[in-house]
This record gives sequence, C-alpha cells and structure tokens, in this order.
Amino acid sequence: MYVLLMQYQVGKPGRIVVVRFGDGEDVLGGIANICRTEDIKAACFNVVGGMKGGRFVVGPETEEMPPIPVWRELQESHEAVGFGTLFWDKEQPKVHFHGAYGKRDSVKSYQ
Repeated sequence: MYVLLMQYQVGKPGRIVVVRFGDGEDVLGGIANICRTEDIKAACFNVVGGMKGGRFVVGPETEEMPPIPVWRELQESHEAVGFGTLFWDKEQPKVHFHGAYGKRDSVKSYQ
C-alpha cells in the first residue's frame, strides 16, 4: 500500500527571478540549475512561450501507485503555458511541472 502524507512549510515571498531561455535550451533543467546556482531551496514558477519540441507525460498507465508515466513527444513548434514547483530531494533540486501546448486547433497537455 502506498500512502501519501501531506507536508508543508509556511514562508514569505522572497527573490523573484525572471528568465528568458534561448533556442534549444532545456527549460526545466535550466530552472533546476538556477536554483542550484542561486541556492533556492523551494520555488514555484510559470512558463509561457514557444517550444520547438520535447517530451511530456499524458498521465499514468494505471491508477496504481507509484505511477508509471505514459510519454508523448512534441515533433514541431507549439505555444506553451504551464506552472511548476521545485523542491530539493536529498542533494538535488526536483522540478514538477504541468503544462499545455497548443498549435492551431490542437492542444496537448502535460502533467
């Protein structure tokens, strides 16, 4: 049996970081690197802009825990919008992101 236990901390807004990534850069990896460099231990972030490609998860294979992700891939440019969090797991920042990608009349979601 897999049990989730809620954990939380209370904080106040601190530093604000604004980033513009260049063509071909790894957005989520870049966010993790900024948090390492700037010693940011917890963060929430928004993403908006265009992406040429990438992989994303469309949901778990089954409802069992821990989930087995089902992957899809963007093959061409899309507009992107999303929200994510970053917390440290042992010695590494761990990024969690949910987003949606649209092109013309097609929208793909990411979790």
